[in-house]
Amino acid sequence: MKKKLLIASAILLSSFTYANDFKLGFVDVSKIFTTAKPAMALQNSLKSKFDPEQKELKKLNDNLVAEQAQIKDIENKSGGKDTAKLNKLVAQAEKDQMVFRQKYMMFQQAMQKSQDYASALLLTKVNDILKNISDSGGYDLVLTSTQLVYAKPKYDLTDQVIEQLKSVNADDLVKQLNNAEKQQINAAQNFGQSR
Repeated sequence: MKKKLLIASAILLSSFTYANDFKLGFVDVSKIFTTAKPAMALQNSLKSKFDPEQKELKKLNDNLVAEQAQIKDIENKSGGKDTAKLNKLVAQAEKDQMVFRQKYMMFQQAMQKSQDYASALLLTKVNDILKNISDSGGYDLVLTSTQLVYAKPKYDLTDQVIEQLKSVNADDLVKQLNNAEKQQINAAQNFGQSR
């Protein structure tokens, strides 16, 4: 019995020793995406790239709203007597609505692809930095804040990552993003020409 108790005590003691050597860290990815200099540069680049398309979509939407108001106005004033004008306006509104939907879907798809690529560019840099921090700091495990229920602030590596991201050339990331988009456009054009 004493042997079993001694073995159990040794196992328990070794597990405490291992737990003391275990080093954990976590990083808040959303904070990195909202505050790091390269992340902000990528977001600003995407915003300026898609701003003209957003303005065009807003203009199309405003036109649709005006057409709907005009249709209601004609219905209220004519009491259904001016059907030719009303039918023409309804047909135009339906056509404009279809154009709006198509442009909106294309805009959403293009924007999502660009955002995904920008996120991948940034996450590649973040992962490299985290690997260096983990190796130099002796961390056994680094998680994202979404994978945690609770962790003490002393395990937070986010500010270290953000600080090291300051040395990343944000202009190079923006150029990589723009080059990837140009390559996609060229590939689409080449595909269309080969058909």
